[in-house]
Amino acid sequence: MYIENSLMTRSRFRVSRFTRPVFMWALTALATELAVDSLIVRGAPQLLTLLPLLPALLFLLALVQTVRKMDEMQQRICLESVFIAFVLTLALTFIFAALARAGVYRFPGDGLGTAMMAIWACAYILSSWRYR
Repeated sequence: MYIENSLMTRSRFRVSRFTRPVFMWALTALATELAVDSLIVRGAPQLLTLLPLLPALLFLLALVQTVRKMDEMQQRICLESVFIAFVLTLALTFIFAALARAGVYRFPGDGLGTAMMAIWACAYILSSWRYR
């Protein structure tokens, strides 16, 4: 009985982490950004580029609200994933700036937010898995 309840609790715990508003808004912002990028290439109006701002702002609000309500372990998982995403995005920025200075590759700066959201989602999954 105890083993069965423990397995059910653990599986619900894993699923609930990925249905939290902060994670869902991050994925929504990423999907919206990718969709708008593909529409802009096809000749959609430039005003459409502002569309990803709404889910991105809702992600930030959900992140702050979620972190404030968390216990210490949950705060560690969330803040660790945000920190990993920040550091990796900063490293990417340095790499792309060096490549641009060398004249090898010019990275469009508007793609950095999309990359950071993707890195954050992966880091969140990794951090959640690490502390299961």
